[in-house]
Amino acid sequence: MSRVFSGWFVLGGLCLAYAASNGILLSALPLFYPSLIDEFGWTESQVTQPAALSFLATAIFSLFVGFLVDKFKPRPLMIAGSAVYVGVLITLSFVTTLTQMSALYVGISVALSLNGILPSMVVASRWFAKYRGIAVGILLMSSSLGGAIMPPIVAPVIEAEGWRMAFMIVAGIGLVMMVLPCIFLVRNDPAEAQTVPDGRNFEQDQSQPEVKGKLAGISVREAMKSPMFYLLAFATGVMWFCITGVVQHQSLYLVRDVGIPLKDFSNALVLYFVSSVVGKFLFGWLSDHFDKANIMMLATVNLTVGLVLFSMIQGDSTFSLRAYAVVYGIGFSGAFTMIQLMIADLFAGPTYGSILGIFVFIDTLAGAIGIVALGWIKGAAESYIPAIYLMIALCVAAFVCVFVIKRTVYRSDPVAAST
Repeated sequence: MSRVFSGWFVLGGLCLAYAASNGILLSALPLFYPSLIDEFGWTESQVTQPAALSFLATAIFSLFVGFLVDKFKPRPLMIAGSAVYVGVLITLSFVTTLTQMSALYVGISVALSLNGILPSMVVASRWFAKYRGIAVGILLMSSSLGGAIMPPIVAPVIEAEGWRMAFMIVAGIGLVMMVLPCIFLVRNDPAEAQTVPDGRNFEQDQSQPEVKGKLAGISVREAMKSPMFYLLAFATGVMWFCITGVVQHQSLYLVRDVGIPLKDFSNALVLYFVSSVVGKFLFGWLSDHFDKANIMMLATVNLTVGLVLFSMIQGDSTFSLRAYAVVYGIGFSGAFTMIQLMIADLFAGPTYGSILGIFVFIDTLAGAIGIVALGWIKGAAESYIPAIYLMIALCVAAFVCVFVIKRTVYRSDPVAAST
């Protein structure tokens, strides 16, 4: 009887840690805002300032963590980041000032940089080659699942025991889902388990795929001189601009401007979440069986169609709302998945961590700019429609960039996705 490939256990550990780190940040911590406002008298703007600071700090720290991942083994960094995360959550239960909370959110940025998407992608890319797409799809899908399971756990504790005790409970969740899996399940590479990527035997199967990317071996400086780097950076930045901008503003546009009843919008969010889970898995699977550049272009088209549907939603049409939720839910999650897979497919190798860190920095900043830009356009034009048209145009430009990459890098390798 053949043994189960140990890479799936490693992936399980990565999924648990990623589900907890993203779920806590995006779904659990915002639940504390009303209690903090009630106790300290902070405004809505003040209580969300630490999160905005954390967003910017994560982008900056990612540059350094990318370098560290290339120079050192990622597993110790992930363990350290998980421990820092738990320590910060415990300390948050004692905050009394906004300055203290802001400083602790910077600590969360350090933790997220050390145990988040960057080192997780490096580890997953080392363990999986032929099955990298499905593995990354599962990994990214875990963040959506983490965001769904945290609120039902945390909200009742806040109501019953208070926000300070709830922070301690969340820290306990972090210990179980982040620290322990990183210690007991995660391993740096297949060699540590005396196996190979995908678990196949080199002597028995000479078709073992190469785990390195198509541009592997080039230095960070050489990568930043390549037109392909900037084409991909623009395309991924555009996707993040659209993803974060819409996620942060869709409730304001649909409920306040379009007039969608809050209950209908909440139901649409459930459909949106389910579709995002499907999208991550689907695009991961597709990238294992077809050319990755083609699948990324498909994700860009999907994102564009979702934005068109977003602009066409009417207050009295639940069908248009649901159509948007499904198409854009699949589109944004598919784009997010393909961003990670395209970067790995091109640059996985000795400098992958450093290059990925630069992309994380660019994409995070683009996401922050998207949030601000949509708000500014709404204020200036008194409508979100011009902002939506801008995002559609940017997606078309991103499609062109990926098409150029396809014709340049993938021309001599029509079945690139299989590697």
